Amino acid sequence: MTMLNSNELPTHQLQPKSNTETLSISPAVSPSRDRRDTECRALRIRPRLGLILLALVASLGLAPSAWSVATSHPAEQYVEGDVIVTFKPSTDLSGAQQALQGHSLQFSEHFAFLSEQRQRHSGLVRASDRTTAQLIAELSSDPDVELAEPNYLRWISSSVPTDALFSQLWGLQNTGQSVNGTAGTAGADIEFVSAWNLAQTSATPVVVAVVDTGVDYTHPDLAPSMWTNPGETPANSVDDDGNGYVDDIYGYDFAGGTANPSDSGFHGSHVAGTIAAAGDNLLGTIGVNYQAKIMALKASSDGDTFTSSAVISAVQYATMMKTRGVNVVAINASFGGGGSSSTERAAIQAVGNAGIIFCAAAGNSSVNRDVTPDYPASYRLANMIVVAASDQNDGLASFSDYGATTVDLAAPGVNILSTVPAVTSTYVAQASSTYSASEFTFSGYTTGITGTIYDCGLGYATNFPAGVRNNIALISRGTLYFSEKVANAMAAGARSAIIYNNVSGSFLGTLQYASNWIPALSLSQADGLTLKSFLPASGTVVNAVDSSQSYDVLSGTSMATPHVVGAVAFAAMNFPAENVSQRIQRVLANVDTVAGLKGKVVTGGRLNLLRIVDTDRNGLPDWWEQAYFSRLLGTDANADADHDGASNLAEWVAGTNPTNAASCLRLLAPSASTANGIVLRWPSVAGKTYRLERATNLLAGFNAVVRSNISATAPTNSEPDTVILPANTRYYRIMVEQ
Repeated sequence: MTMLNSNELPTHQLQPKSNTETLSISPAVSPSRDRRDTECRALRIRPRLGLILLALVASLGLAPSAWSVATSHPAEQYVEGDVIVTFKPSTDLSGAQQALQGHSLQFSEHFAFLSEQRQRHSGLVRASDRTTAQLIAELSSDPDVELAEPNYLRWISSSVPTDALFSQLWGLQNTGQSVNGTAGTAGADIEFVSAWNLAQTSATPVVVAVVDTGVDYTHPDLAPSMWTNPGETPANSVDDDGNGYVDDIYGYDFAGGTANPSDSGFHGSHVAGTIAAAGDNLLGTIGVNYQAKIMALKASSDGDTFTSSAVISAVQYATMMKTRGVNVVAINASFGGGGSSSTERAAIQAVGNAGIIFCAAAGNSSVNRDVTPDYPASYRLANMIVVAASDQNDGLASFSDYGATTVDLAAPGVNILSTVPAVTSTYVAQASSTYSASEFTFSGYTTGITGTIYDCGLGYATNFPAGVRNNIALISRGTLYFSEKVANAMAAGARSAIIYNNVSGSFLGTLQYASNWIPALSLSQADGLTLKSFLPASGTVVNAVDSSQSYDVLSGTSMATPHVVGAVAFAAMNFPAENVSQRIQRVLANVDTVAGLKGKVVTGGRLNLLRIVDTDRNGLPDWWEQAYFSRLLGTDANADADHDGASNLAEWVAGTNPTNAASCLRLLAPSASTANGIVLRWPSVAGKTYRLERATNLLAGFNAVVRSNISATAPTNSEPDTVILPANTRYYRIMVEQ
């Protein structure tokens, strides 16, 4: 069993600081270096990332909430009347179907891809006239059958919020802030900020499959991070890529057998947000790997329980898409229950054979899993990582299951803030009237667009008056798809679209697929006709996320596991050539060992994101050292391999080549300016920004900024300084800002 709980955001402020590689120059003398390599190392925090987290504090006014511990579930429970059957390798599909017919049975679901991988056919069968025990006894005696086993139930736990929300993502950065009435320990976190300062972006985005209750793929903090199937055309009711699933754009619903993997509760959306909530968008939370993509594999129809057959189907899908070229690197399994399923185990093993790591929650019953197994966590396959939950003081969470030989590591799992299905405030205001509205699925968001509302008929391209540009379109429902109406409004330059019903009452609609849609709202027929009678007239459209209801605090190993999944995705992004065992080793061998976890988990430690990318702990990313030196350099980052006066650390910060003496950040000889000033030049690197400073007395320091936030114009930047100063000598310093 695995459990949900509560969450929060950061009140401390990350101060944006410059990444500096410094030089000084006097027009009268040769360039000389001002060596500040240790400063470069200490200050390397990306300014934009710092601003994101600060904006999160300002944007979230969350209401009180928390989560109680869920009630326990039976150690072993299954769907009565269901059996998962596996036939012998000598029995082909036709023979298997005939054998089932001999028992008045048939496949409710045939695990086609898994069957091909295992070279033996398996699937789900069900009967209304026999119990599971009767079916197992009957099928086990069939000479064609290798194994018949129950369709086990797995659980998350849902409960009612009772405690207050907090405003700190302590799992990403812990400054010792108080969380839920308990002071934390500074540094008891995964070192998120420092790790991302050493990250590189993979040429192929990494994909993480979330097998859970579904995902709110329209949530503004999740929509940018959703995986989309490149071989599928949205909403055309055709299996375009021939994978056996129609319109599987974001994944699939294996509980309901539909293409819509929207969240049946809130658990899956929360997990997805911890892994990959969008970053740099001035909204909400940020995921451990905010550049990863989420594949939504829904396996629960009620937001609480899973069947092992749905889990098998979901895992099978992820494996199949991996073999088709989708860069799936990890599966998040924040659920568990009693009963070992051979077929479920085989499906997870097939995942590993395809190159995917399966991360499972240990469970929330304070149980020693060395003694009492729980599945899927207790399968202990080579491609699995099993996760316990740690608290803000680096102790084992009170509810967390553990195991010195069966649970691999801990990760933050108490009071974790993340996304839950979004709730919006949606309405149209005109004069003194306010009309309640509904957002179209995939609509854009706005806290308020004010403009003149124009009647645009049925929304044909010819129905839009010229005045609607930069204003608001009112459109009648009928004839065209909603997506066509809104696309035509956008083509006409409208900033928002309102579609009112053509029959009595209100309605809900969809724009069919995620895109850069303008805010699009629906109104009832009565409100639409009333609004139309005043047009053209000024009005305001609002479709804003209600932050107090669209984010929440949860606790559980369900919340710890996505931290590890995000870390696996981070490892895959930085080291794409590594295989499953190397990637698992990179995560597990580089934990922070802490006293509270020794003897409780295999590694005795808690997840550390920074050490995944910098295993020799010298401030230089492993991938950078391997690229330039084909090895790790060890602890001395201040060595100067090419003897150009710039240390390896300085070359990393500046983006220059540490093995080429001609490649380093230095000011070149200045030239005269037509305005009697001088022009400063330096070799630059694409993607970097620079800051140029001036001094007239080195004892007084560089107290004048010539210009900051200078974008690179690689291979060389030039910047004039036309200020006329009485001093004969000036000193200049160039620094990397980002």
